[in-house]
Amino acid sequence: MDTEVSPKLFIGIDVHKRQWSVCIFTANCHHKTFSQAPDPKALKSYLDKFFPKYQIICCYEACKFGFWIYRDLKSFGYECLVINPADLPTTNKESSEKTDPVDSRKMAKALRAGLLRGIHVPTLETEGDRQLFRYRKRLWADLVRVKNRIKDKLLQNGIETPPKYDNPYWTKDFLDWLAIVELPSDSSRLVMDLLLDQFEFTYRHFLKVSISVRALQRKAKYKANSKLLRQIPGIGPLTTVQLLTEIEDIHRFRNFKHFNSYIGLKPMVHSSGESDRKGYMTYRHHQGLRSSLIECAWTTVQRDPVMLNRYEELLQRHTGKRAIVIIARKLLSRIYHVLKTGEPYQVGYSN
Repeated sequence: MDTEVSPKLFIGIDVHKRQWSVCIFTANCHHKTFSQAPDPKALKSYLDKFFPKYQIICCYEACKFGFWIYRDLKSFGYECLVINPADLPTTNKESSEKTDPVDSRKMAKALRAGLLRGIHVPTLETEGDRQLFRYRKRLWADLVRVKNRIKDKLLQNGIETPPKYDNPYWTKDFLDWLAIVELPSDSSRLVMDLLLDQFEFTYRHFLKVSISVRALQRKAKYKANSKLLRQIPGIGPLTTVQLLTEIEDIHRFRNFKHFNSYIGLKPMVHSSGESDRKGYMTYRHHQGLRSSLIECAWTTVQRDPVMLNRYEELLQRHTGKRAIVIIARKLLSRIYHVLKTGEPYQVGYSN
C-alpha cells in the first residue's frame, strides 16, 4: 500500500523587532508575501487555517534574535533552518532594491530550490554559556573604554602620568594617585572621581563574571575536553571555555578542513585557468576564535620546542605576522586532534 506524501510548503521569514515579512511558496508557485506580528504563533495560526496538511519547511537569517524562533518553530513540528546571510543567493536587482518582502521572497525561493544549508544551532545550555563568555568580553571592552577616558582626562588637563605608572597595568598605587592628583577645577575633579567610581564598579563586576566563566570548564559536559585542551601549550582557561562553548561538538565537523573553514585560518583562493593565486586570510571566519588562537600561538612558540623550530623556519621566507598565522593553524590542528580522538597532547611531538 502506497504511503501518501504530504505536499511541502517553503517559507522565508525576514525577522525584525516590530514585524516579520513572510513569503510562502508551494512546490509549484508563489502563494503569498505578507507582514505579521513578530511571533511564531501568529505564523502557526495562519498555516493551521490554510495549510493544515502541508509539510512546513521554513528558514530565517542568523541575527541578534538568537535561536528562540528556531526552537519555537521546531516545537510546532516544522522543519527550520537558520542560515548565514552571506550564503543566500542574491541577484544584482535584489541587491539594488532591497526590501523586507524581497528578502523573504529570495529566502523562500532558495529554500525551495534546495540551495540553503543551515548553521549549527546550539543547545539552550550551550547558548547560555556562550552568552556568559561573550558578556565577559564586552565587559572587558567597557573596562578599556573607561580607562581610556581617564587617560584622556589627564591629557586634557595637561597632567603627565608618572613614568612608573605609565603602562597597561593599573596598580592600586596608580589608582590612589588618580584619586588625589590635583586638577585645575572642581568640575574636572568631579569628573575624574565619577570616572574612577565607574572604573571600580566595572572592574569588580568584571572579576565576578570572570570567576563564573572560568568555572564553566569544570562543568560535567566540558570537564574531560577542558583537561585535554589545557595540556596544549598556549591554551589558557579562558580560551578553553571559548573553544568548548563555541564549538560545542567537534564531531559536527567532517574533517580538519571543515573545522578550519569554520575558524577561518586559511587564505582566500583565486583560481582561473592557468592562474592560481592565494591571497589574505578569508573574510569568512569566526571572529572571536580566530583572533584568540592567533594570540595563543605567540605563547605556543615559547612553550613548545617543535612549534618554536617551525616558527623560526617560517621566518626565513615569511613575515612574523604571516608565520604566526601558520603556527595558529598548526595549533588548531592539534586542538582538532585531541578533541576528536580524546588523546592527550604531547609537547614536542611533531606530525
